[in-house]
Order: sequence, then C-alpha cells, then structure tokens
Amino acid sequence: MKKCYILFTALLCSYSINAQVGINTDDPKATLDVSKGTDASKPQGIIPPRVTGDELRANAALYGSAQNGTIVYVTAPGTITTEPKTSGITSRGLFIYDADESNGTGTGLWQILPDGLATPSSNGTGDGAYAAKLNGNINLLSLSAGLFASDFYYLPLSTTTSVIENQMGSSLITNDEYIVPSTGLYQINYSYRTGSGLTAELLSGGTPGVAILKTSTTGTRTRLDYRQFGGVNLLNITVALIPIVVSVSLTQGQISHIYQFQAGESLRFGIVKGGVNLSLLDNRSAEISIFRIK
Repeated sequence: MKKCYILFTALLCSYSINAQVGINTDDPKATLDVSKGTDASKPQGIIPPRVTGDELRANAALYGSAQNGTIVYVTAPGTITTEPKTSGITSRGLFIYDADESNGTGTGLWQILPDGLATPSSNGTGDGAYAAKLNGNINLLSLSAGLFASDFYYLPLSTTTSVIENQMGSSLITNDEYIVPSTGLYQINYSYRTGSGLTAELLSGGTPGVAILKTSTTGTRTRLDYRQFGGVNLLNITVALIPIVVSVSLTQGQISHIYQFQAGESLRFGIVKGGVNLSLLDNRSAEISIFRIK
C-alpha cells in the first residue's frame, strides 16, 4: 500500500509539472489560459501585483536574471531615481523587468510598457511623432546656454512662415521647443546643411556643429548631443597674435540616435557656430523627425 501511495504521488507531480492550467476553461491552449467569466456582474481581467516605485527600489537587489519578464503595476512613481534598476520609474503604469537591459552601471531595468496618448492629437500623428523640413532663409535665434565653447543658435520651429515645409505634429511645439508628451524611448533624426559645397569665411573660434539642448521639467538645461559639421577643417593659425582667415567647404551635420525622455522635458534644435560667420551662410536647410519607439 505504501508503494501505491508513492507511485500515485509521483504521477501527480509529473502531471503538475507538464500540465496546462485553464481558468474559466476546460481546454487551455497555453501554459496558462485565462478565459472571460460567465458572470456578467463580475469585472473581467487580470490584476498584477500593485507596488510603488519606492517599494521596487527597496527590493532592487532581489531582481536578477531569474526575474526577467516580471510584470507589476506601479501605483506611484519613485521619489528617488538614483537606483539604477528603478531609475525609469517616474510615472504610474504597467512595468516589465528586463534583466538584460543596460542601466548605466550594469544590467537590469524596469521599463514601462508602451501606451498611447490619453487624447490623440488632432492631426492623427502617433505618440510623440513630429517631423518638419526647413528651407531657405532660416532665421536662427541666439540662446545663451553656456554649454558650448561658442554661441548656440536654434531653429524657429514655431514660425508660421514658408521656411517650414511638410510639418506634422506641430501641436507638440511650444516656443520653438519640442515638448516630450510621455515618458519613453525616442528616435531622433536631425540634420542641418549650409548649401551645397558652400565656401564660407571662418575665423579661429572652434569647430561648428549641430546640437540638441534638453530642458528638464525643473528648468535645467543640458547638452543632449553635439556633432561636428562634416567637411570642416579649421586651421588654427595665428600670425603676430592675429588669427588668419581661412576658407573651407561646409557640408552638413547630422544627429541620429535613440534617447530616453521623461514627460514634460523639452528639446531645442540648433547649431553651435564655432568660428563661422553666420551672415555668410545662405541656402540653409534642416530636417527633423522624432517619434517614440518604446
């Protein structure tokens, strides 16, 4: 009899290991198959564990490769975002733990699952989608950012003149800045060109390039990215303490990268003038496209 009990127990364990579990169904089609209930008076759905960002931060060390794919619903964002794994928990929402994602100091990062705009924009664009082309006599605007070796000039994205073509998502632009509508990963493509093989007169004063400034929700400005113009070769030659004027052929500068943004941050696109005399640069053109990817 004892042997029979042991055999029966072994069969049950074997069944439970290989079985598929069905809730509200007798014929599960996966490891766990949840079907809607038949009682219309009861709410439908699955409720994941509900935690705060601070609770996840306190238990960050418990999450490793074995917890890859864990899903929770964050009821309140973390009040401290310096812990690497929970640094992205800045809003409420459904989060998934990615054990292989870089967090800046190692791997493992809680990431919010994608969602859409609460109120879709009137022009039908997706979440965060913006695109524009600027051609002709672009009137660059000066900004004292103090983040570069020379002056920063930004594009007038709020202008209603004909220099902006094929613009979509203009509702996301305020005071010439792109306002990030929701937290997530964004792809940015930005290029600025000064004519075709234009010869410009330069003085020593740094290499010009394209740049993007980011302003946080608290008003702090930082340099998001900067790339030098291709084809520029400044000759820093000085004779008797007088910089020599040189001529070079300017082509274009381009930034194409993926960035993590928080809702409410703003971006300003422009150029760092370096040693370029901007009054000599005509036939300017620029292209910008931004969209959220995750």
